[in-house]
Amino acid sequence: MGPALKTCAVPSRRSLVAVWLASAVLLGGLLVLAALARGPLDDPDPARQRPGLLDLGSLPSPAPRVSAEVPAPGRAALVLFERVDRLAGLCEALGHHRFAGSAVVVVVVVVVPGPGDRCAPGIAVVGDPSGALAAQFGLDRPRDGGVPVGYARVDGRGDIRYRTLDPSVAAQLDEIDTILRAAK
Repeated sequence: MGPALKTCAVPSRRSLVAVWLASAVLLGGLLVLAALARGPLDDPDPARQRPGLLDLGSLPSPAPRVSAEVPAPGRAALVLFERVDRLAGLCEALGHHRFAGSAVVVVVVVVVPGPGDRCAPGIAVVGDPSGALAAQFGLDRPRDGGVPVGYARVDGRGDIRYRTLDPSVAAQLDEIDTILRAAK
């Protein structure tokens, strides 16, 4: 005698259609939620927002002059771009955070700062009323068309190694530490 044949129940077309429809509704709902989660300060191209990769695209490229200290030979820098109405939150977060290494940290805002304006101890505030400095760093305009919010990493040779829009930069300072350690 030959081996016994096992029979499997074949799902009906109706149940297959029901599973397919349920899957389509679930995936469609997830797409809608993802679209709703995008804010006006996000990058129009989601793949370019916080990609986590150094030297992406045209990088490294020479960094423009931000201040007397940035860029400086042999000294890494972190350049944060923020809007004036969100500056207090960023400054508060920076006051409670110590970055890895000895990178110079500069905050660039859309206003013209007063003499000696500082955000947190040792962190200078530089004005960029037209957004020209952000454009020189190659930051994209966010979805709302205003000036960018995010950050750039400059290495000790004066080259931009990383740049990104990041509307939640004040909450992502630990992530920025990772970028600072990665690009020496």
